[in-house]
Amino acid sequence: MAKKRVHEIAKERNMTSKELLRQLQEAGMDVRAAASNIDEQAALQALGVLPETGPTNGSPAGASASDGTAPGEASAAQAGEERRAAPRPTRDSIQGERAPASAGAGRRRVIIDSQASRRQGGGPVSQPPRRQRRGRRRRGTYEEPAPIDTTTLKADLIRINSGSTVKDVAEYFGLPVGEIIKKLMGLGEMATLTQTLSDDAIELLASEFSKEIEIVHAADDVVEEPEFDDTEGDLSERPPVITIMGHVDHGKTSLLDAIRSSEVVAGEAGGITQHIGAYQVHHNDKALTFLDTPGHEAFTAMRARGASVTDIAVIVVAADDGAKPQTDEAIDHARAADVPILVAVNKVDKEAAQPDRVRTEMTQRGLQPVEWGGDVEFVDVSATTKQGLDNLLETLQVMAEVEELRANPDADASGVVIESKLDPGRGPVVTILVQRGTLEVGDPLVAGPNWGRVRAMHLFTGEKARRARPGDPIEVLGFDGVPEAGEYVHAVENERRARQLAGERANRLKTESLARRSGKKFSLQDVFTRVKEGAVKEVNLVLKADVAGSLEALEDEIARLPQDEVAVNVIHRGVGGINESDVMLAAASAGIVLGFNVRPVGEARHVADREGVEIRNYSVIYRAIDELRAAMQGMLEPEQVEEALGSVEVRQLFKASRVGTIAGSHVTEGKVTRGAACRLVRDGTVVYSGEIASLRRFNDDVREVAAGFECGIVLKDFQDVKEGDIIEVFETRQVERALA
Repeated sequence: MAKKRVHEIAKERNMTSKELLRQLQEAGMDVRAAASNIDEQAALQALGVLPETGPTNGSPAGASASDGTAPGEASAAQAGEERRAAPRPTRDSIQGERAPASAGAGRRRVIIDSQASRRQGGGPVSQPPRRQRRGRRRRGTYEEPAPIDTTTLKADLIRINSGSTVKDVAEYFGLPVGEIIKKLMGLGEMATLTQTLSDDAIELLASEFSKEIEIVHAADDVVEEPEFDDTEGDLSERPPVITIMGHVDHGKTSLLDAIRSSEVVAGEAGGITQHIGAYQVHHNDKALTFLDTPGHEAFTAMRARGASVTDIAVIVVAADDGAKPQTDEAIDHARAADVPILVAVNKVDKEAAQPDRVRTEMTQRGLQPVEWGGDVEFVDVSATTKQGLDNLLETLQVMAEVEELRANPDADASGVVIESKLDPGRGPVVTILVQRGTLEVGDPLVAGPNWGRVRAMHLFTGEKARRARPGDPIEVLGFDGVPEAGEYVHAVENERRARQLAGERANRLKTESLARRSGKKFSLQDVFTRVKEGAVKEVNLVLKADVAGSLEALEDEIARLPQDEVAVNVIHRGVGGINESDVMLAAASAGIVLGFNVRPVGEARHVADREGVEIRNYSVIYRAIDELRAAMQGMLEPEQVEEALGSVEVRQLFKASRVGTIAGSHVTEGKVTRGAACRLVRDGTVVYSGEIASLRRFNDDVREVAAGFECGIVLKDFQDVKEGDIIEVFETRQVERALA
């Protein structure tokens, strides 16, 4: 028999790929993935469908069974018996990478803040298991975290919310408020009862009072998920969420466009009418959800966020270019999210294409192709000719089948914000990937400090929708503001509860923001001292962008700029057009307004002209960063650079009553110029620094003397010249400096 892939054999025998994989592995065969090529006869023998010796006397393979039963009946009966007797396979038994997630494993913690990157104890938060959480969310059971328990972790460890006031700190420490205020006064800080303290101030107070503390930020908050009581019947198969990542020029967008074109017929209602960062296609009557993550390194955070909500990561590598640094970043993000990887070798239609070279490079990075005995799927594709697209989609479906992705569609809806923007005509527009439950028009939602009721929903094609099920990307209207991309979003029982939760979150974030502002004065005193001395300058910015993801990427790039001598202070950030309030804020702080893919609205332009505020608009993020860097460089103090002009040896001394000591000298190098800066060196030590007051040749005053000629030199305000001294002549000039 010829070689076939595991999933092809499984399909022929009416089995799932996962089930067949398990049975083959238990039979001792070295097979790692559903796309692995294996000898069909060896596989059937391992399953007991064929005798070990194979067919004899010219009879067809498997023509008869030892007990006289027909081959088809025996194999079907035996396979069915094995399926009934065998336990359900787990991903651990197939890929050996992760332990299976426990379906009913009590109460689990879910990150509610998009920036959550640490546990409350300060360590990294582990990714939740990829298996869908099973169970029905009981309405009314969602609660904000309980007040901080100051006795957790350690008996003497006090856990304090960032942004706490003087009164709060006194209560945490169990001390009178007067003691805290007195201590602050002793540290040079005048504070009132309700004044918000910076994290550094709280830590300093803890040190003064010998208290062991841990400061907890809003990003560290976790929420206890309600217990679920779903049965197997409550769970339904959901589409896999697939993220396409890779280097900026390797064809990710082109590949995604090619995949989408198979779903939306070109020219039908203008094709795809809007870009919402997530799309859904169908192949073999099953849906696949794709997330589009930009490939530029400025969007590393967005790419990481995409990998954190995905089930399968597709890493695109150009066959004519090979692996690049951003390819390595994509691999790291996929591994950090603990998801299976598929490598799409793109541009195989080009003459310079070397697919095997790509496989070699990826093997060096720990991703060994299935056809080379590894466990990573590789598919050769061409976004231009659409070669290999069907194979790509089929392989993704097989990988999703192995993952056993299921969710409860009857639970309260929850998911993650993929993208958000402020539309002038529709208000806040939020793209949500539903991960659990069914989202319907009219549902009250909470996403961090924002809340709303679903007023309308749209598919990525622009069509209206009444509901969205697990795995569906959907565009939602009805939020009161623009939530951050990556925020955890969930439905609650009513608008009152949604408003309450969002308000509590907003207050928490506001107090932390105040703490950070006050912290600059308290913890960065040395920097402010340098500002007063002129050693540090500031650039005040008001940032506005079209979507939250772009705003985040812009801030990340600004944070990377060297700010030792010129500090960049983002005084306001927001999504949407540049309005009058933005301009007035920039005017009050002597700042500039930087807009990314947005324009001034209303009277903002006229107000800017009147107030003398500069508005800079950009559509390419790195052009904005380059110009900001240039502006910062222009604020740097120029560097004084010394350039040697010449060297003179003193050979004879003359005395003149009117001018003092005249050094009869010989110019050994370069030239000497009247009025030039110089230093007198004696036995390797500089004994004078000044300038040449007079320069003569014979009886004439001259402007300069070149090497090889004699001259008479008089130094300004210095007479103690000796024979053998060396006069070094130089000039200094100012050179513009570049940021480090």
